[in-house]
Amino acid sequence: MRIVAWQHPVNETLIRALEDSFPGSVQRASLVETMQVLLDGHADIALVPSDQALSSQDDVDMLPAVGVSSWANPWMSLVVGNQLGAATMGIMHAPEGRSAALLAGLVLKEHYNTVVALHEQKQLPEGLAGHALVTVPLTEEEGGDGAAAVASDSGEGIALDLGQEWSEMAGYPFVWSLFVGRKDENHEDAIRAVRRVAAILDRDRVDLERAWELDDVHSDFFLNDVRFAVDDLAVASLTQLCDHLYYYGITDEILPVQFASLPPSESDEDDDLSGDFDE
Repeated sequence: MRIVAWQHPVNETLIRALEDSFPGSVQRASLVETMQVLLDGHADIALVPSDQALSSQDDVDMLPAVGVSSWANPWMSLVVGNQLGAATMGIMHAPEGRSAALLAGLVLKEHYNTVVALHEQKQLPEGLAGHALVTVPLTEEEGGDGAAAVASDSGEGIALDLGQEWSEMAGYPFVWSLFVGRKDENHEDAIRAVRRVAAILDRDRVDLERAWELDDVHSDFFLNDVRFAVDDLAVASLTQLCDHLYYYGITDEILPVQFASLPPSESDEDDDLSGDFDE
């Protein structure tokens, strides 16, 4: 099975587990490239940002049971200065920060009543990660005077954890990424495979954390925060995200959260693992 995965720190431990289980068959790719690799037929399934999965349901099937979610996220943040609570705010982001910028716009509007203008650039100033977000002055056409100070995720100011902001606003953990496959193909083997990987990953966190020698931030996130089950909380969060994608013009209608089905099997070798995982 060929897998392409969005290379972002929030997905790192799941990607490592996939690489351990399918050596040589996992490709890491950028946010922009991951979905296209799948649609071009160079992978069987893809791990993509949840907003991309939801808004691409005409082309892909979302796979059930496994994804990446959390109540907080140390890599999805926005540092703001005195702009917090302002009527308007500008945010600059690179293509890799597209999903983070969308989430920032949602939580700032809903949580702080701030309307955000998003500015996508080919690349950010030197020294910033590709998924970083940078607040920028608004032009007069956007309702600003161009005089606001610039703050970045490496500067001073108030750091907003976008995962925590969403959780406080919605009451659910934010789902960062989901597995998808090409529309109307047979995904049964892929579904069972990723369920098995996620069950082992969830069960053996302590041993895997030691084996992988993760840095302090990754270790803390893996041991204490990241969730791999697409359970009722995750589905409720995705349902709310679908509402926001429609209200903010990302989709033409409120999309359902629909997953590819997995036929029941009485003799599936991963039944015990999936049982542990569901707990």
